[in-house]
Amino acid sequence: MNAHERHLLGILLAAGGSLMWGVSGPASEYLFDRGVGVTWLIASKMLIAGIVLGLYCLIKDPHAFFAPWHSLKAIVHLLLFVIFGMVAMQYVYFKAVAVANAATATVLQYLSPVIILIWVAVASRTMPRRGDIVTIVMAMVGTVLVVTKGQITTLAITPNALFWGLATAVAAASYTLVPQWLLANYSGVAISAWSMIIGGLGMNLYQPSWEHIPHMDWPMIWCYLFVVVFGTVFAYVFYLLSLNYIAPTAAGLLDAFEPLGAVVTGVVFLHLHLSFWELVGGAIILATVALMTLLEPTMPEPDATVGDHGRK
Repeated sequence: MNAHERHLLGILLAAGGSLMWGVSGPASEYLFDRGVGVTWLIASKMLIAGIVLGLYCLIKDPHAFFAPWHSLKAIVHLLLFVIFGMVAMQYVYFKAVAVANAATATVLQYLSPVIILIWVAVASRTMPRRGDIVTIVMAMVGTVLVVTKGQITTLAITPNALFWGLATAVAAASYTLVPQWLLANYSGVAISAWSMIIGGLGMNLYQPSWEHIPHMDWPMIWCYLFVVVFGTVFAYVFYLLSLNYIAPTAAGLLDAFEPLGAVVTGVVFLHLHLSFWELVGGAIILATVALMTLLEPTMPEPDATVGDHGRK
């Protein structure tokens, strides 16, 4: 395989992974609209996906899989990531999908790089650069357009939906910031697998997924299987494989396929109607992320194999 073919394969893998993440949003929305509980979905899918990823890591590199358990510091960091990263991201995102819709939740989630930017500036006590200020203003403008549909003085979504949508961005930022030390010292696949397994077990202690299993017809079963298999396991593996062929920055730009997948699927299958100003606002938010990716980063990426993926 020549360099051009390797680059093309990397692009297809990264775009495919992002699309599967995006489509899993409307698939979960379909389940929620038909009575499936947010907690039940998270508890069952997180445990299943964690076990599958864990087996993948165990077969590929058993030493890397068990390495985090050899250090008390790593165990503490892992448990913090489970609570404030993995579980928080899973619950908040799917709650936002349930009270708003997948497209709005996914677009607002993309404010997380701006939150990270502000956090780094505050933590380091440094003023944001001019380019960073431009991206913050762009993100604010895009968000206002999405939540007001261009009618600046009126919310076009409920305050509850706005709260959970913005909370999704905060949770996504936490998902990226909390495991920095872990990802600098251990396998990203192992950390994600263990966090899903532990988080899934914890959620099942709260609400066992084998009890009160919702009645599902075949369309619901297919949606559930898509969320678990394609929207979690395959999407993450595709992203990891893409990094063998393209740079993390390029893979990050292809994240734009995630909200694209959520919006297109919502419009085609869930009859979602987006106004002109919502589309403009979403495009501005995506452009903000692209601009931030192209600018020199304000903080180093600790592990090129993870980024903020595996979150759903």
